[in-house]
Amino acid sequence: MKPVSWLLAFFFLLLLCGSVSAIHAAPSNSILVVGVYYDPFMTGEASEAIQIQNITASPIDISGWKFSDGEGTVTLPDGAMLDAHQKIWLSKSAVAFVSEFGFLPAYEYGGNTDARVPDMSGSAPSLTNTGDQIILKNSADEIVDAMVYGTATLNAPDWNGAAVQPYEFGSASKEGQILFRKMLEATGMPVADTDTQNDWAQDTSDNVLGKKVEYPGWDRDEFFQTVKANDNASIKYCVAPDHLYACMKSEIVRASETISMELYTFDQAWLIDLVTKRLDAGVRVSVLLDGSVLAAQGKWGCSQIEAHGGQCWILASKPQSNIHKRYENQHGKWAVFDHARVAIGSENLGDDAMPADDKKNGTFGTRGGFLFTDSPTIVNAAQKIIEHDLDPAHHADVRRWGTNTDDFPPYGFVPNYDDGGNQYKIQFPTPFEASGAFPIELVQCPDNCARTSDALIGRVNTLGTGDALLVEQLYEYTYWGAGKSNSVADPNLRLAAYIAAAKRGARVRILLDSFYDIFSDPRSNYQTCAYVNSLSAQYNIECRMANPAGRGIHMKLVLMKKGATGLVHLGSINGSETSNKLNRELATQVESLAAFQYWRAVFDYDWSTSDFAPHRSYLPFLWRKTQ
Repeated sequence: MKPVSWLLAFFFLLLLCGSVSAIHAAPSNSILVVGVYYDPFMTGEASEAIQIQNITASPIDISGWKFSDGEGTVTLPDGAMLDAHQKIWLSKSAVAFVSEFGFLPAYEYGGNTDARVPDMSGSAPSLTNTGDQIILKNSADEIVDAMVYGTATLNAPDWNGAAVQPYEFGSASKEGQILFRKMLEATGMPVADTDTQNDWAQDTSDNVLGKKVEYPGWDRDEFFQTVKANDNASIKYCVAPDHLYACMKSEIVRASETISMELYTFDQAWLIDLVTKRLDAGVRVSVLLDGSVLAAQGKWGCSQIEAHGGQCWILASKPQSNIHKRYENQHGKWAVFDHARVAIGSENLGDDAMPADDKKNGTFGTRGGFLFTDSPTIVNAAQKIIEHDLDPAHHADVRRWGTNTDDFPPYGFVPNYDDGGNQYKIQFPTPFEASGAFPIELVQCPDNCARTSDALIGRVNTLGTGDALLVEQLYEYTYWGAGKSNSVADPNLRLAAYIAAAKRGARVRILLDSFYDIFSDPRSNYQTCAYVNSLSAQYNIECRMANPAGRGIHMKLVLMKKGATGLVHLGSINGSETSNKLNRELATQVESLAAFQYWRAVFDYDWSTSDFAPHRSYLPFLWRKTQ
């Protein structure tokens, strides 16, 4: 080839490279695709949507920007803007989107279904359930960001490697799952863009920021951070079954204006009668229960509350009407009284934890506990969660009790008022009470309870030589992930944090329930204790199983002592991946050395009731058969 031809070839190569770079903006540094809702629960899937975010500190004009799946392409109208750090949703149908998410998208692109929502123009993309590509271009037709999911490949230069896959574990369904980017715990902003699946929260190679799910109706951004308070406030801790009934009774009787409850179940007949009496006195009462566990006594309770002018609401799915529960379980246990006091704890409002019997000759029940506080910050935060969850105007999975024929108790049903017993001699007859400026952190699932910079794991991560960690728990899975996984591939992040604290020199004791445990289950408490105790020769760590009060350990309690500081973590959060990533749960973390010492006495007593410390040499299913 002549020299001129070489120059021409080089020139054209430069042009070609220039044209590629003109359409390639990787890594993205202005606007990112941060959410993809590609396989909706809704029949017809008109609620398909993508979420984009301005990751800069300045507004960006997005007029003329385009969203494409490689087939259909739609364009944002003139005047479209994204403020600094703002996120917006673009959906095929605003009407369909709001029926699942509870709020309107910023733009719709599949037709004008809602006059309040501006339309995008063009040929609407249709996201394939098995896999597709998402391409975002600016007004100059340059690719700003792109991603690919499922079985698809990306026909654009803005992606490297394998496609994003939905994360599956337990009952976490692929259908309805929102793919979303990993977020930095400190700021809530997306992690640095690398144009790979590692940027996305479904990443199975990342145990901390990955292996996450999200579904319509969650408020990931609003509740991303835990709530931290340091108000002058009173705190009261009550122990089940010793005196928790008396504590809850006192708060109900004291209420003069409102009682708002969000509970897994409510079937303690004596407490239900107290609530109806407050209704008769003019107190406004609302209760939100999980519909999947509403038994006959709970149905009777709702009938009584409604008959006396209160409101009983049910969180439930109705798949035939395209209605799916936001959470696998509404498993939280909390109540707000007069918008001034809140009770948050580990126990359902039933006679197992709150027997109403005379305790002089003993009782019988589950070990658990509650915090009662008037901290304004914590009270307001707990009320805010109730208002978010109990919002039938925006969430179709909330319905009024009595709207289904199955809501009613059986004809002639007689409620059970018998509870308690005398097998367990009361050990803790009085609550712990104190006043002052206590640092309190409110932790909630699925939004922020698995964080590792604060919340439970974050605080455990600070423990080391000379510190103490005491865990009393209904259950703590040996591992998370799929049913046949293991603690290396899918660690239980909580248990891994406890073991890591022991490796750093902390004294760690873990007490788990023996009453409900199925020893042969590979993730049972038995297996967890056997795993933990296999490490006891190397570290100061031990695990036991017990049943101190007759009906098992139902507690979700973690105690920490670091230097002169004590911390009490107490709430409804169990040690499963479902509890941490799919359920609505609530817990508090209170810094108080005196409160730590109070609960330590409870832990020490419960620990002393059993020396059952399983090791791997035992055969759990054979031991079970001898009981």
